[in-house]
Amino acid sequence: MSTRRRQGRDGLAEESHRQSLSAAVAAVLERVDAHAAGRTAEPAEPTEPSAPGTRRGGRRPPATALDALSASFGLTPFERDVLVLAAAPEIDPTAAARCAAAGGDPGRGYPTFSLALAALERPHWSALTPVGPLRRFRLVELDDETALTASRLRIDERVLHFLVGVPYLDVRLHGLLTPVGPPGELPGPHERCAAELAQGWSAAGLTGPPHAELTGADRRTRWEIAATAAHRAGLGLYVAHREDLPTEPAEREQLARLWQREAILIPAALLVEGGEPARERPQSPNGAEAFLASLAVPLVVSGDEPQPVGSSDRARLTVPPLGPEEQLGIWAEALDGAPGIAEGELRALAAQFSLPGHLIRSAAATARRAAEDGRDISRLAWHAGLVEARMSLDELGRRVEPRADWEDLVLEERQRVTLREIVAHVRRRGTVYQEWGFESVLRRGLGVTALFAGGSGTGKTLAAEVVAGQLGVDLFVIDLSQIVSKYIGETEKNLRRVFDAAERGGALLLFDEADALFGKRSEIKDSHDRYANLEVSYLLMRMEAYRGLAVLTTNMKKALDPAFMRRIRFVVDFPFPGVPERAEIWRRVIPKQTPSQGLEPERLAQLTVAGGSIRNIALSAAFLAADEGCPVQMRHMLAAARTEYLKLERSLTPSEVGGWI
Repeated sequence: MSTRRRQGRDGLAEESHRQSLSAAVAAVLERVDAHAAGRTAEPAEPTEPSAPGTRRGGRRPPATALDALSASFGLTPFERDVLVLAAAPEIDPTAAARCAAAGGDPGRGYPTFSLALAALERPHWSALTPVGPLRRFRLVELDDETALTASRLRIDERVLHFLVGVPYLDVRLHGLLTPVGPPGELPGPHERCAAELAQGWSAAGLTGPPHAELTGADRRTRWEIAATAAHRAGLGLYVAHREDLPTEPAEREQLARLWQREAILIPAALLVEGGEPARERPQSPNGAEAFLASLAVPLVVSGDEPQPVGSSDRARLTVPPLGPEEQLGIWAEALDGAPGIAEGELRALAAQFSLPGHLIRSAAATARRAAEDGRDISRLAWHAGLVEARMSLDELGRRVEPRADWEDLVLEERQRVTLREIVAHVRRRGTVYQEWGFESVLRRGLGVTALFAGGSGTGKTLAAEVVAGQLGVDLFVIDLSQIVSKYIGETEKNLRRVFDAAERGGALLLFDEADALFGKRSEIKDSHDRYANLEVSYLLMRMEAYRGLAVLTTNMKKALDPAFMRRIRFVVDFPFPGVPERAEIWRRVIPKQTPSQGLEPERLAQLTVAGGSIRNIALSAAFLAADEGCPVQMRHMLAAARTEYLKLERSLTPSEVGGWI
């Protein structure tokens, strides 16, 4: 529908509502005039009230905003007329004088409860109470609540605009609530979750408030499911964050009443996004949980973790993960029609990345835009997937963009064969697990975990960088100082965040010095041993379920818990390099453009140091030569070697430096 046609339709609806309200105001003012003249107006047709927020089955929906409001809040005919009387001064310019004449006081040119009780039909005192719908939902307000019947009666501005057909969210809720629209078509598992949530909101005969709890997946996915469910139920969706909700009881009660009114007027459901699970006891709820419990309108509590059992009676829904076929479908739809991308490349994307649907669509859109200049869209889509996947890992480790290649590794052929096998296992897992059906047989342990064991500087980290480069993924070195915590349960929580983020598929996880985390379980002598063993047991369980690629490095292989070795698919030993290997490292470590004079790799290989120390010596020698303004020579290497040996707490022997100068 075009904007002009939609605006025209909205204008006609607004005029219809305004005319209806004007007619109702005229009828109520006629009763006011009759009261002033001492006569009785013709009685209006009686209508039955209904409970707030309910609709009776079998009836046609109300045709005007006034009828809709009256039905939604269950107003009696008298309460409806009180509301219209409060709106009269805003609609009819003669209302003030007519109210003054009816009240017999020229100074009271405004509607009051006393005037309503005297002039309107079927009056009842309960309409004045704070728990009645007029005041409870702030449909009308009193200038002075101490003078109940004599105080000026005002209609709330938001309610007035609703009655004349101009809907909007109350400005007092701006900044606290954010509207979320339905995303379009959802993947099958998420569509079924949305349908179940919508059914809970729409079901007749609810035994409690229409509340639900949604966990699993990521925040954006949960919001999309809730927005789709709200759309199915004929509702809008607004989102609030738990930490933004007021904690003071008076403010909390005021917000609850205000939102319940908005939820009925719009109509809409509320999603409250929570951080940490609430820990209040269900017997005495407080804070945000008390606010949620007070709402009698559609509500969904969203969070990464479920709330404690017994904290509420909300229906619990868990967002199911997307399988490879659902992910493949999203990639195919998002890249549909893109030139130059084959089904095999789509399957490779779905096998490598385990991204939420909205991130897949975002990555595909980025790739499409970048491919407009003729670049390979499959490579662009892969890179875009990496960018989306790495966002959740950036704060958990140090990202290393792989630059090393096979030529940078000086290893025996048997180690190279194992490294190539690791690459093949990761690269072809989509074929073996999904297409060939091994996933249905194995179910667990589908990830690839490798142990690189060897002394410091023997090339373990460099080998991990080569593997990451061959796979086209990032290398994330996990900072153990950010993972290990002295507080009980925090280490496991941090590890879960690392593994969950890594399972999106955009990274190779490198746990350097892994024996600090994966050490042997000890005999329990005190509480510290018990909780340390719990951490190791959690790691064992998490590694069993991990579906990604992780590399553990250690120079203390025997210190690892034997149970880890069973779960590690590959073990690559990095031996201390011999003289031929050290000579080859010396040849490769000095760039071709570096000016040198008289360097002899065979003599340099007499130094019994590993590759890491060789790089340190070469770099230090280059700085010494650059400071002198001359080419790198053997004497610079000798000076740098002495410095490196001091760091290693060793001494140069005559056999190592014999014949250098």
